[in-house]
Amino acid sequence: MRPVDTTRLSLLLRLKDRSDALSWEEFHERYGELLYRYSRSRGAKDADAEDIVQEVEMYVFKAMEGFEYDARKGRFRSYLRMAVVHAMGRRASKEARQVPALDPRNFDFLAADKERTADARWELEWRHHRLRWALRTISHEFEDKTLQAFQLHALGGVSAEDTAERLGMGKSSVYQAKSRVLKRVRAQLETLSQDADV
Repeated sequence: MRPVDTTRLSLLLRLKDRSDALSWEEFHERYGELLYRYSRSRGAKDADAEDIVQEVEMYVFKAMEGFEYDARKGRFRSYLRMAVVHAMGRRASKEARQVPALDPRNFDFLAADKERTADARWELEWRHHRLRWALRTISHEFEDKTLQAFQLHALGGVSAEDTAERLGMGKSSVYQAKSRVLKRVRAQLETLSQDADV
């Protein structure tokens, strides 16, 4: 697997080559969990959420054929959100043969940006997505126990005492793990602009 590429645009440009299986695998690895979690947060059952992820990835696959990047068209993350919303709408619709509301040939992010209208669930999932990305990219820098302590205490809300007991480490080591990992996560997130698509 190629090293983690923090440039969303370079991945999108590589996806223009539909036969580039590694780039499509990277796309799924990078966005699949986000799409799945967002679908579930909007009420989709497990199997439906998996199908929605595949459907959205198919939209992107079809849209790549004539893709030319244009920053004026908005953010890719907004396009992804709208793709999930439309996929869910079609699943709920009794008229399954109806023409898709989101034309995959029109890779226009701007309309999706306008329709975003402060969807709190999407924004929460997006922030979690960025955090998961940052943790994945720095995980090789820490021992497993350090990462587990961070996840339990900092992310899971488990007390330092309980975390230390569960992992067989001292309470001060839990605080140290939290501090070290948090510092690296913040540094990694700073490499991205606030709206960057990871």
